[in-house]
Amino acid sequence: MSIVGPQPETGLRIEIERSRAAGPPWTYEGEAVTPDTRFPLRATVARDGDVKVELSGSKAPGPLAESLRRIVRAAYRHARDENPEAPPPRRIVRWRAGT
Repeated sequence: MSIVGPQPETGLRIEIERSRAAGPPWTYEGEAVTPDTRFPLRATVARDGDVKVELSGSKAPGPLAESLRRIVRAAYRHARDENPEAPPPRRIVRWRAGT
């Protein structure tokens, strides 16, 4: 399985980034990539950790938005576990085996 390339061979890759100055709420922009399609993505994270995901482009499968919401929420919670006063990460890059 290749780990470098424009699209994953399997699963889902997310790559999003937020501005340094903004927040809360923090707005991330980037994309979600499956083996077949790239989806422009915007995720908004509230101070309490509530995450909203917007996908644009071609039709996204229903479970994709929920998978992305969970990935972003996990990154937010991990940062808060390290330091409850810290803002969430500026950049989130993850790969998951299933979509």
